[in-house]
Amino acid sequence: MAAERRVAALSRHLTSSSDVSLSAKVDLRDFAAEDVYLFLTRDNVELRAKMLDFLKDPMYRPNYYLSLMEFRDLTLRRLQKFVDQKFFSTFDYLNDPLRFMAGLETLASVDYSLCIKAGVHFTLCGGTIAKLGTEKHHKTFLPRLDTLELPGCFGMTELGHGSNVMGIETQATYDEETGEFVINTPTDTASKFWIGGAAQHGKVCTVFAQLTVRGKWEGPHVFVVRLRDDSGQPMPGVRIQDNGPKAGLNGVDNGQLWFYNVRVPRDALLDRYSSVAPDGTYSSPIPSVAQRFGTMVGGLTTGRMLIAQGAIDASKIGVAIALRYACARPQFNGKCIMEYLTHQRRLLPALATTYAMQLQSLRLKDLYMAKRPEDAKTIHVVSSGLKAGATWHRVEILQACRECCGGQGFLAANKIGPMKNDMDVDVTFEGDNTVMMQQVAKALLDTAAKKPPRPQMPSMEGASVTDLTLLAALLRFREDSLTAEVAAAIGRAAKVAAPGGKKAAVAAAADAYEDNLDTVLQLGWAHVDRITFEGFVEEVNTRAPREARPVLSLLATLYGLTRVERALAFYLASGAASGAAAAAVRAGVNGACAALSADGGWAALRLAEGFGIPDHCLEAPIAFDWRQIGSTVTM
Repeated sequence: MAAERRVAALSRHLTSSSDVSLSAKVDLRDFAAEDVYLFLTRDNVELRAKMLDFLKDPMYRPNYYLSLMEFRDLTLRRLQKFVDQKFFSTFDYLNDPLRFMAGLETLASVDYSLCIKAGVHFTLCGGTIAKLGTEKHHKTFLPRLDTLELPGCFGMTELGHGSNVMGIETQATYDEETGEFVINTPTDTASKFWIGGAAQHGKVCTVFAQLTVRGKWEGPHVFVVRLRDDSGQPMPGVRIQDNGPKAGLNGVDNGQLWFYNVRVPRDALLDRYSSVAPDGTYSSPIPSVAQRFGTMVGGLTTGRMLIAQGAIDASKIGVAIALRYACARPQFNGKCIMEYLTHQRRLLPALATTYAMQLQSLRLKDLYMAKRPEDAKTIHVVSSGLKAGATWHRVEILQACRECCGGQGFLAANKIGPMKNDMDVDVTFEGDNTVMMQQVAKALLDTAAKKPPRPQMPSMEGASVTDLTLLAALLRFREDSLTAEVAAAIGRAAKVAAPGGKKAAVAAAADAYEDNLDTVLQLGWAHVDRITFEGFVEEVNTRAPREARPVLSLLATLYGLTRVERALAFYLASGAASGAAAAAVRAGVNGACAALSADGGWAALRLAEGFGIPDHCLEAPIAFDWRQIGSTVTM
């Protein structure tokens, strides 16, 4: 109830009862970009500033003339120089997670290849050792990861197994006579594929393999395996192949790995949650294979949070560049292109969405740092949804920014195009987005099986579509309706099959779920839209700087309106909206865009300035003086 009252109060502050012409009624008073930056950042502000200042080093400036091998070499040298500054440690993965994440997030501001190479090394390799290993592993490996003495890789994905990690084929068998594990790649489809850092630089890898002890399968476990010796030569039994050039992210040397009877010591098993005694006795405080597996892959949450934040930060850069250009570039009789509705309609919802995603990321961090065991499932659902939502939004936002900059958006020096190429992988790595959204929906359906939702259709007739309470109700109605629809289909199928026994009913329910995967995906999106909007409103109402609250409230309204507009087919089909209401939604979006772009677009520009992106990270010539581009782009 308290949250609903805050939404209602903010709604009354922002809107009248019937008017949708936001440009005429919202008081966009002056506000400080620095205050907005602190609202959007909150943790490790001084550390971030120090790292960004370090990244002024000319070594970190973009160079689009490099060959594949030159780019890989530069990325390694950049990482080594960054690591030498000791801004954070692998130990921070456990001891100070916000500092750890801040360090990696900052790297995305200058180059995504550098960010991902560092992320694989510190988060996926180092973080896995930190979380699943014990003190002996921490002492042996983490200091050497901190100095980059042992460049690290993460060996989970296989040629035949991407999302289905439980089905990986790599085998690890314990040899009681020697006290060693024997790692094997039984087929080519079991080869580790897309392993970042493996092709050239990696020396150690956290390898996921199916463990067998005394002939009994114990499920996937993780082992620390040397790929190369100290001189860089492949270890005996390890075969490495370069994946070659990619569509982007070519500073990362992805490779393919095979293991042929590779023997590793018993201590190579990361044994926080399971161990094997010298005599081959297997023990674990977690009784079932499925539960152990869930615990072992739980460490991916940090990676997904970082991938989502990287997408959000790329959206910030793209939007900032495109807005600066749009508010300075005249076309047709001296009219700036930002004055055209078609431009506003692409860039301003992108600005609102980027703010919404950033605030949702902060809320997830708060939940993550609270470290309450009862929040584990919520963290998994929210992080899965944020990763999928933020990266899919990033695809759309950067494309809009590239188009809004015309031919200049295609010029590598203006940064948007290379970011699009480098980051295109984020929709499928660290969890395929479609699968991530299914996991979000699955959690909702599990809850619905115990307590079915009762969708409450809000009335749009006679109400202001810019009313935040109404927007929240509409988003909730869509989520509840889709949940009820899929849950009912699954329930009907199970009921029909029930006479054939429990196994038949379970199989029928699974088939019904798969038959409705299109709606399941919509349900995942509906949940992400709803919680992100509610979080946006909550953050603005409770934590936003006072002077910036009106413009941030307007931005929240624009985000909510665009999410409703995207789903108008649903609202019209369900009877929640009439043709007139749909027209009012369109008018509301247009009104918000007009307000944000008025007076030369100062409000939109100030909001983009609130992202806190230094000039040396924006880099694009068109973000400064597009007329000088011929003299600023050099070889």
